[in-house]
Amino acid sequence: GKNTSEYISQSLERMSVLGSLFLGGLALTPGIVEALTDVTALRGFAGTSLLILVGVATDSARKFKAELQMAEYKVDDLYDDMDMRKL
Repeated sequence: GKNTSEYISQSLERMSVLGSLFLGGLALTPGIVEALTDVTALRGFAGTSLLILVGVATDSARKFKAELQMAEYKVDDLYDDMDMRKL
């Protein structure tokens, strides 16, 4: 209904604003660290590189968690009742 539509719109707006602020902060981090520490090693480590690293780390963590959850299932037991001659 109308209330649900308003709730979803408001939630999406909040997520968009928070996501935008996070990405902006992430893009500015190398420059801020470089200015505070006078270390120029981060010069080529721009915001895009950080976004890629965060994306890869997040995806890897998600896949690792899924593998751990799949390890709990006893897959061999699923095929005990099957008659392989019927396949």
